[in-house]
Amino acid sequence: MKPSSNHLPSLLSALLFILAAMLFSSAALITGASALTSLLTREGVQAPQTIVLTVTLFEAFILIIAAFMAIQRYRQKPFAEREASFSIKAWQVVVSLILAAVVIFIGYKIGADSSLNWLLLPVLTLPAVALPILIVLGLGIRGISLGERWQSWSIFGIAMTLVPFFLIFLEGIALVLVLIFVGIFLLSQPDFVTEIQQLSRQIYLLGPQSEEIQNLLIPYITKPGVLATALLYVALLVPLMEELLKPLGVWLFANKLTSPAQGFALGALSGAAYALIETFGVSAQSQDWASLLLMRIGTGMLHITSSALMGMAIFYAIRERRYLRLLGIYFLSVSLHGLWNTLALLYGFSTVTELLGQKTFLNDFQTQTMIGMTILAGLFLVILLSSNRRFRRTLTKPDIDEPAP
Repeated sequence: MKPSSNHLPSLLSALLFILAAMLFSSAALITGASALTSLLTREGVQAPQTIVLTVTLFEAFILIIAAFMAIQRYRQKPFAEREASFSIKAWQVVVSLILAAVVIFIGYKIGADSSLNWLLLPVLTLPAVALPILIVLGLGIRGISLGERWQSWSIFGIAMTLVPFFLIFLEGIALVLVLIFVGIFLLSQPDFVTEIQQLSRQIYLLGPQSEEIQNLLIPYITKPGVLATALLYVALLVPLMEELLKPLGVWLFANKLTSPAQGFALGALSGAAYALIETFGVSAQSQDWASLLLMRIGTGMLHITSSALMGMAIFYAIRERRYLRLLGIYFLSVSLHGLWNTLALLYGFSTVTELLGQKTFLNDFQTQTMIGMTILAGLFLVILLSSNRRFRRTLTKPDIDEPAP
């Protein structure tokens, strides 16, 4: 056996997770200090402050566990090299669903109560976010080996650290490029430039705080060109980048995969980790806390299912050189992701215009988009469960008939 000092992957994983845990802890410390200052000065602690404090500490705790596993592997401890798996029983699914529903309902009731939400919403956010993801993940990977413990924890940690970092960077660049191209196109339209100049003068005269500004901006926000540009970015460019990078840990450990089932399970694990940190990142609010987290359940199902499919495809591409299958599954994952983002964007636009009291063509699609998202979330679950059942059948060894006497 090679000396532990030569096992570079576990050492690098541990350093990465420790550094990320320190960053999350620093964010928690800064937020906690701000909340304490607000409490001592009687300005009133805000729920977003305490939610950020709680979730960043929780994220740091998870990464410390991942770092511990990597260090144990570096030290050649058998515990870290044992096979990992995750199973969830029917009664655990039922109890978790009931608990998640109760937690979200309580959050819905106290969301607008500033005297309670800053204290209770942080406690409720952890199970409200984690339990649905845990249920979907458990159903998707039950009965399938994840490989060595340190490896599965490393893949989980990579999806919480490197993946969001790279995606924020790349999606930011893509957004800037889209805006530059849109700006160049609009500047080539003299009539539109004149219209924008007039709009700017109106906003200047009314003042930035005037409520009439929203009435001036809504017609521009709901223009087909604006919606088409948003769809180009959200429904095409974002899925193309996310579906390729979400299973980054699976790509890095591809040579250690033993079966497409294991690639599927580790891909689902990557999607769950990314869904966890992404949902925690948008959970710091009080007004729409419950509705947001309910919507995010479907998004979590999307991330777990699409990343699981990509994990399976990575095995086929790296271990069996079946690159066309990788391209086909990648196209499927991007299509599912793009369709979900399209429906979510249309629903978001219609909700905003309705809240502002504006009647647009988008208002007529609000119910249809909700129905479509519900059906699509059900499709994600069907794909996940059917794939898991198929893989478990392939992993089950057939009985060997005894020879006839």
